[in-house]
Amino acid sequence: MSSVGRAPLDDVKGTVGLGRDGAWQIRFERRLRHAPERVWRALVDPVEQGRWLPGVTLEARVGGVAVYDFGEEGRAEGTVVTVEPPRVLEHSWSWPGEEDSVVRWELRAEDDATVLVLLHRPVRPEPAVHYCLGWHVMLDALGTHLAGGEPGEPDYDHLASLYS
Repeated sequence: MSSVGRAPLDDVKGTVGLGRDGAWQIRFERRLRHAPERVWRALVDPVEQGRWLPGVTLEARVGGVAVYDFGEEGRAEGTVVTVEPPRVLEHSWSWPGEEDSVVRWELRAEDDATVLVLLHRPVRPEPAVHYCLGWHVMLDALGTHLAGGEPGEPDYDHLASLYS
């Protein structure tokens, strides 16, 4: 993946663990050097989605579809349940063989940037590690896209070592 717009490793690694309610969750927090409105547009505009999230459709309306099509690796489907532009997009997540869960994208302005928090919960510990890797790659691609770069091929071996 291109290093354009990449933050130091300590700032980009997600966490997998128990939330306050005792449910397993994945949590990422990324600081992006763009206004929330710009990050929101990258998240919800179909043309922009295709640039950093190929195979993914997020319809930014309550009842809209959320599809993450990873080809041979599988497909997650869901329904958008919360849309609060440019702050919150939340949708269900259904992966074959797993309990349904929820993915929440939260954006908040901070100084001249946006803090993006991605929560995926509840998840079981074992697939959470694999999901974490996928979210990491997607968020790296978002950062690269927003910085004007083209997301490249991730170093999956290196990223997998972060979450094993």
